[in-house]
Amino acid sequence: MTDSTLATPDAVAAPAPRGPASVAELAQQLPGFVQGARWFWWIAGFTAINAALNLSHSNVNFVVGLAFTLLAHAGLAPGAALVVDALFVGFFFLAGLHAQKGRTWAFALGAAAYAIDALIYMKFADWLPVAIHAFALFYIGKAFMNLQAAKKAFGLR
Repeated sequence: MTDSTLATPDAVAAPAPRGPASVAELAQQLPGFVQGARWFWWIAGFTAINAALNLSHSNVNFVVGLAFTLLAHAGLAPGAALVVDALFVGFFFLAGLHAQKGRTWAFALGAAAYAIDALIYMKFADWLPVAIHAFALFYIGKAFMNLQAAKKAFGLR
């Protein structure tokens, strides 16, 4: 008789709970994280819509969009303003993509760019976009801080 046949079911140790294998896996498991990281996609989307509205000479503008692109449309030729729009839309789309994977640099650069954009609105005393920027930055920051705490708890980098 071998030792394995003598073991009772009670003596068999249950496997230890497995933690997330990567930061990306951890990020997807955190409540509210993905929604916070996806704010960058909302910013990119509304900036693209604002660019189309500006090119069509509309007086409508979404406050989630960027002041950077509004200034580009006010001071540059339409083709150059469209290039600025594409750069910012692409930047925030990529920031959202990488933020959802738990990449710290994406949160840092995206939040910094959006905070600077809020300062432009503050310069022109346009307070509703400032409030919306603050709201978005709160949820982006909350997602980032929750991820950092979870990374520390699971010993991930």
